[in-house]
Amino acid sequence: MSQPAQKIAERYQLRLSNAWQAWFNSDSENIALPGIFRAPLAIDHLLADAPPEIWPGFMLPDTLPLLSNEYGDWICARVEANGELGELVHWYHGGGDWIPVGRQLAEMVVHDVVDQFRPISRQMLRGAPESIEPGHQARLLAIFADPQLRHWLSVQLTSVSTTTGDTLARPANESLESLAGLLASGDYEQALELLHDQHWAADAVACDLIQFALQRQLSPLADASIAEKLAMNWTPDYVRLLFDICQVPVEVRSQMMAMVAPEMGGWPEQPWHRAEQLAAEVLQRRDDLGWAVNIAGWSKQRAGDLAGAAKIYFAGRYASAFSDQAVRMRTHWIEQQYGKFSLAQLSALGKNLSASQQADQYTRTVLSAPAKLTMQMVREYWLHAARQHLDVNAAAEAYACFYRAGWDLGAQRLSEYQPILEGLVHSAHAADWPARSAVAATHLACLSKRLG
Repeated sequence: MSQPAQKIAERYQLRLSNAWQAWFNSDSENIALPGIFRAPLAIDHLLADAPPEIWPGFMLPDTLPLLSNEYGDWICARVEANGELGELVHWYHGGGDWIPVGRQLAEMVVHDVVDQFRPISRQMLRGAPESIEPGHQARLLAIFADPQLRHWLSVQLTSVSTTTGDTLARPANESLESLAGLLASGDYEQALELLHDQHWAADAVACDLIQFALQRQLSPLADASIAEKLAMNWTPDYVRLLFDICQVPVEVRSQMMAMVAPEMGGWPEQPWHRAEQLAAEVLQRRDDLGWAVNIAGWSKQRAGDLAGAAKIYFAGRYASAFSDQAVRMRTHWIEQQYGKFSLAQLSALGKNLSASQQADQYTRTVLSAPAKLTMQMVREYWLHAARQHLDVNAAAEAYACFYRAGWDLGAQRLSEYQPILEGLVHSAHAADWPARSAVAATHLACLSKRLG
């Protein structure tokens, strides 16, 4: 009888690395993971024609769910064009948001461990579960100290430098020991900095560091009762002030401070220079993470560099709305007709856009769309572009457009994902990407089952 890894590879036309073969064949059963993502998807479920754990139209169509937090969220692996399992993403069931957590399972694990020590505040979307039970952190550190787990982590994390091109600042086993010490002492920020220096789960860590930098001093102010006393709506008015505290009028600051004075030594300052630096690091690697685009663009915008802000927003205009981390980063105060912070800011910048930016067909489509039709018009824009590419046998470009048709702003009805997934299956097959075609076909089968 063939091993589970072989069955999975055949089922999805995958080229599994030695590490992934070991995970499916034995590690998933023998390695006890310490964080909240510790429930592997059963092999027989993964091999099913329509795995019930796949949320078609919500999960990214090139991903397979592998690890659950047993609360609805999943760690999913993205399938690359060559059939390998690549980037891992934390997929949030509450809205379909996602964030990358590295390319090795061990990167996800250490990030998951550190995330359990994030200071509790009034910030929503902390993760799931929303509350931490007494003794949770102590139990987590005890599991994290297990020699078998440490060895497994060390081997995988040492290989990160070979796959990313980044050199580890210090040996993996030494860093893991230091990480445990930092967490035991409650030093969440330095634990994140250690991951940042080691290039482990780099994108997720950058997002965490930005959130911590911009919001740590604002926690006492993040109280709906303060907004109520100021006669402000929590969203969008008060959230906008919390996003960038410099926007608070001087006369309002004294009122806010009077409500929280015992907790705060003075008016808080946000280190936007640090946030901008971290976002810029991400944008040097990729342009598909909306939160990095938004933070980098706003940093320019608030400094008066409107052309520079427009350049960043424009370069990241295709980043999926589901990559914005909008609630966590407090960028959900925009007018909802635009769907994405970057597009709302491009509209606000108006005349500061260059001639080529103003002439861009995608941008014009969004900015000219009636408020209630933006999502539909964006979806139709990408579907039209995908079919044009198919007409000239540009299958790879068609696949990218079908992808954006479903996961740029999303769709209003689940049934609208059927032609999108059909297009992904067809274009991936035409591009000679059998694994991506098989995964998209599985999402389509799940959708058909749900639609009945």
